[in-house]
Amino acid sequence: MKNVFALLVAVALPVAAYAQPDLEPLTLNPDSKLLCNPQADWCVGIKTDGSFETNGPFATSRTLRADRSFWDLPDIPDFSKFTVWPQLIRMSEDRALVGVVGPAEPDYKLETQFSGGSFSRKDLYLFEVGLGEQTASNLVFIMPMSTEATIRSCFNEADQKKRDGHCIDAYRFKADLKALAGTKTASGVEYPDLQVTTQATRAPANASRYADSSAQPAPTQAQVTPAADKQCSYQVTYKWKSEDSVYAPAAPLPDCAEFLQAAPTAKP
Repeated sequence: MKNVFALLVAVALPVAAYAQPDLEPLTLNPDSKLLCNPQADWCVGIKTDGSFETNGPFATSRTLRADRSFWDLPDIPDFSKFTVWPQLIRMSEDRALVGVVGPAEPDYKLETQFSGGSFSRKDLYLFEVGLGEQTASNLVFIMPMSTEATIRSCFNEADQKKRDGHCIDAYRFKADLKALAGTKTASGVEYPDLQVTTQATRAPANASRYADSSAQPAPTQAQVTPAADKQCSYQVTYKWKSEDSVYAPAAPLPDCAEFLQAAPTAKP
């Protein structure tokens, strides 16, 4: 009898963790010309042909008969440089995490040119979008999704000969996002955990943005192939912080300015 009672109590008690969140792919719908989930009851687009006030990303639902513009950052970029993140994380019928991919704030430049090289970066902007009557939309997470830096390492024929023609240092970074089971907040809203897996490479393997490449030893044949950067190739989980209404990393992030900034400052 005690075992039966214990089982009944266990069933009745609320469970803090919940099932794997529903990550739904978005594909182009031929009718609406928007990116929609398989049921086409949630669609996402970016308006670029309207006025300054009306342009921007939006979500719409035919079943909920609702739509909402969800860019809530103070600066308004050129949205023609943005694309819809081709998936959404469903939290409930009328609530989802929806993203757009585009240049990093605050200047929203897709590429930065400088003497002897260039740098480009795209970020994922993830918004909590509510299409219900009592729900709102707000930015909850930003992450660097992809970067590429190319730095000239030969400045004369002697440099070119010394480096056996390998005259470009290349740095690349990319990140993938996966939704994991999370927890319920005190208000009953279920927020998934976000698992970010990154991969950073540099070529040659001995390249450094903090050092004069012309003063470095010539790369060996083995070093020419892009090599993984162990410090900036990592996995980290972001958890929902109710007090700030944003996601925050569960562990400190490594210093990856070499890969994430157009002009990283020298290490102390």
